[in-house]
Amino acid sequence: MVPVAIEGCTQGAEGGGARGGSISLALLIDFIVQRTYDELTVLAELLPRKTDMERKIEIYKFSARTRQLFVRLLALVKWASSATKVDRSAHIMAFLDKQALLFVETADVLARVARETLVHARLPTFHMAAAVEVLTLGTYSRLPAVIRERLVPPPSLTPGERRTTLRALAHVVRQRLTTASLPSDIRNLKVENGRATFTVGQEFSVSLTVMGDAPNLPWRLLDIAILIQDSETGEGKPLVHSSQLAWLRGVAQARLAAAGLSGALTALRYFCRSLSLELLYTQTLRLCRDRLSRHLQVDRYTPGQKLQVSYWRELGCELGYRLIIGAEGSQLCVWHVPALAGGERVASALTPHAPSMERLLAHTVHVRSRQRLNDLKVLLNDLGVSYVQIILPI
Repeated sequence: MVPVAIEGCTQGAEGGGARGGSISLALLIDFIVQRTYDELTVLAELLPRKTDMERKIEIYKFSARTRQLFVRLLALVKWASSATKVDRSAHIMAFLDKQALLFVETADVLARVARETLVHARLPTFHMAAAVEVLTLGTYSRLPAVIRERLVPPPSLTPGERRTTLRALAHVVRQRLTTASLPSDIRNLKVENGRATFTVGQEFSVSLTVMGDAPNLPWRLLDIAILIQDSETGEGKPLVHSSQLAWLRGVAQARLAAAGLSGALTALRYFCRSLSLELLYTQTLRLCRDRLSRHLQVDRYTPGQKLQVSYWRELGCELGYRLIIGAEGSQLCVWHVPALAGGERVASALTPHAPSMERLLAHTVHVRSRQRLNDLKVLLNDLGVSYVQIILPI
């Protein structure tokens, strides 16, 4: 009969010892054959030294032991064909024992809960009033009002109510504007749809409203538009990024709450003044790099405060011709070194909404040239030298 490995064995025929309570049938046969061979070898070495009767007795004992061993092996081989059923039955019995243990533990836990935990347990009293109201009327009127406020949206206003509300809000805005301290250079003031829109100094425009008619409520800033442009080199792009504008809106709203409308407008003026000065500084650097590197130089620049530029550097004048642009109050002003007659005309070239360093330099050089020609005319008259009069355009 061909040896059959016992099912469930985890070790091959060439493996070592048994594992998991089972052994390979081939390994068992190998052990029996080796044992029989060893006993037969020992018997062959010892029998020649014994008598005939002793040899017969030893041969009989060896045959009986070997026969009994192989009979057991034969029984084991026959039993191995049904080992699968036995193994399955063993697994079923183990599973049933485990389930029985779980049932016993569950019963113990339930008994402990019934004897210890549920002794003091009590059911709440039934809400009879709510049950009667729900069963009879189909509704329940005692729910907290916060549920309705959070879950049910308020009814929307009708068009007539919206018009009435906006008219009342516009009236409140006009009343607040009459009592507020506004700058003198406000332009295009318009109140409509419950908001006030105006332009300050051709630098920026704001839209404001109020959230009620109480006099102590702060203004609510709706929109800011920066009107300063760089028409020469800006390529039509806005000078203030949307993220910067959002930050500026937050700062202005904080100033509205802390210092009122005048404080917010002052902060916006300071921002626009710094922006104009930065724009002039950038334009000056571009002029120095592109065309006027021999004639123009930036001497000093303090962000938000002052810009000092020197021009006509090739003349080598000891006085030094300088143009100083700085803040005076809430506006940018221009100072000339040496002093320049007609400087007001030059300062008018610095427009708030579109500052241009090239235009400012052109006006400055024009007025400075006229002044030098007039000085030369006076000098020639004093010396009695004839000259040709040239009429310069104004």
